[in-house]
Amino acid sequence: MKRSDVLARIGLNIPQASRIRLLVDTDAKNEADDQYAIMHHLLTPMFDVCGIVAAHFEQKAGYTGQSMEESFREIETLLRLAELEDVPALRGCPSPLKSVKDAPDSEGVRFLIQEARKPGKLYVAVLGAMTNVAAALNAAPDIAGNLVVLWNGGGPYPEGRPEFNVMQDPDAVRVLLASEAEVWQTDMSVYGSLEVTLAELKRRVYPCGKIGRYLYEQLEEEYHREYNPGFLLRSGENWTLGDNTTIAVLLMNGWRGNWHTEHAPVLKEDLTYQANPGGKPIRVYDSIDVRMTLEDLFCKLELAYRP
Repeated sequence: MKRSDVLARIGLNIPQASRIRLLVDTDAKNEADDQYAIMHHLLTPMFDVCGIVAAHFEQKAGYTGQSMEESFREIETLLRLAELEDVPALRGCPSPLKSVKDAPDSEGVRFLIQEARKPGKLYVAVLGAMTNVAAALNAAPDIAGNLVVLWNGGGPYPEGRPEFNVMQDPDAVRVLLASEAEVWQTDMSVYGSLEVTLAELKRRVYPCGKIGRYLYEQLEEEYHREYNPGFLLRSGENWTLGDNTTIAVLLMNGWRGNWHTEHAPVLKEDLTYQANPGGKPIRVYDSIDVRMTLEDLFCKLELAYRP
C-alpha cells in the first residue's frame, strides 16, 4: 500500500506548511536501532520522505565490502513488513571515501543530488557514515546551499573523541564540515541519552503487527550477539535508540534553547576536534526531549499497526 494509506491510519491532520522534504541515509544492518529510526521517519506525517539510501559500515570489525548491501536488504525488509510500497530504497557507496576529494558514484548519491536540486531545502537524516552525503557534495558542490544535514554522530565538545559513525569515514565528515551545507549535530553525549528498556519495547512495540514484532525480535537477537559486560552502554535490559535524534530535533519546538552554535571544527587524525575560529557555524544540540521522542514513536506504531 502507499505510505499515505498508512499515515491515514494515524489520522493526524497537520498544516501543509509544516511539511519538509527529507531523505534518510542509514547503515540499517549495523545494529538494531536504525530500524526504529527508519520507521519513525516513515510514520511522521510532517516528513515527505523522498527516499532511503543504504550506507556502509565497513570499518566495523569483520566486514569486507558487503555492509552497504546488507543495509539495503534490511531497508527492503522493513518496507515489506511495514506494507509500504512507494518509498524508494537506493544503494549508496559500498566503502569509505579514498580522500577528501573522492566522489564515488552510486544510485543513492545520484538520487540525493537530484532531490537536492529541487526547489526548497532538503533535510538529510544521516544515521551512520557520512559517505553518501560527502560523495554528493564532491560531485555536485552546487547542492550545498539546499541541504540541511542532520548529523547523528561525533564526540562531545570541545575536545571531541573517537565516535562510531565518524570512524566509518572520517574524510567524509571533513568534506561536510568544509562545505557550505547547513549542519545540525547531535553528538554522542546527546544521542546516548535516548535510552529505553526492553520491557518498554516488549509492551509498546512488539504488539504492533508484523513490523512491531520484527523490530523487537531483531533487537533482542542483536543484544545476544553483541552483549559484552565491559561495554558500559548496555546494562542487559536497556538499549539506546540513538538514531531517533534526527526525528527529535525536528519535532521539538524552537524555543527550548537546547542547542548552541559552534564553528565547524577541524577533525584531527585521532578523531578529536581542533578549534577552528574560521569554520562555518553549525548547530550543536545539548539535549533532546527523550520522553516526547519515544512516546511519539510508540504512539505512531500503535496507531498504524496495532490490531
